[in-house]
Amino acid sequence: MFALAVAVGVTVTIVFQITVVPPSPAVVAPIETSATSLDTGSSTYLISVDVASGSYANYPTLAGLGKLQLKVNTTGWYYLQTDWFVTVVRRSTGDAVFVLSSGHKVYVREINNTHAVIFFDKGTVAVVTQKVQVGTTGWIVYHPVSTGYDSATKTVLQNIVSSLGYSYIYVFQPNVDYVKYDANTKSFYMYLDIISGGGTITVKGGKIINSTSFIPIPANTPVTVNGIEQIDLRNYVLYPTWALLYYQPTSSVNSALTITPVQ
Repeated sequence: MFALAVAVGVTVTIVFQITVVPPSPAVVAPIETSATSLDTGSSTYLISVDVASGSYANYPTLAGLGKLQLKVNTTGWYYLQTDWFVTVVRRSTGDAVFVLSSGHKVYVREINNTHAVIFFDKGTVAVVTQKVQVGTTGWIVYHPVSTGYDSATKTVLQNIVSSLGYSYIYVFQPNVDYVKYDANTKSFYMYLDIISGGGTITVKGGKIINSTSFIPIPANTPVTVNGIEQIDLRNYVLYPTWALLYYQPTSSVNSALTITPVQ
């Protein structure tokens, strides 16, 4: 009777405090940079490329993963967005399996407190990642890093092979010598290590080749590439975007690519 009396005689207002928690929209992760500062600020990296007179500068790299804005100050820049591997942004850690809209699955397998393996079953490609806090936002970016296949990492990779029923899987290393653009065939190569269930590692034993032309980036006109997929409010999957400098200079020049996360 008391509860009924309250409902009849008193106005009750229920207030929901709704907090929007947007994810870190992207990992700005050129191969040349490290998995350190992901929250604020900017950095500049100078890469020297020597080109013979009349020849082309040819330099491919990983621009980043997720939703990115690309801006260049000269022509000769191109981009390509693929789903050859993925990484994740999360609000908590732990082993997980995410099902994408395509039906393919992303497996998160933790190595330790600092590193994890992200495996994408579409191409059976894994990446080793470092878990990096995004400032004080609560988001954790699994940032692709290179690996020397220490025992803990190797064990996790072998467990993926055996538990999912493969005889081997691929591992992408975010290193300069794992990407190449062949100007003669207009083909882009992403090289892959191979690891078997028994632990045998074949360095650069596999590759993915894309013969589709890269898309030009107009000078001084930003281009946005959307490579992010929401799983739920606490987990997002990020796809890679590659950048290519293929440019014939008439004189010495600084050609700059600026990569910015976009909400």
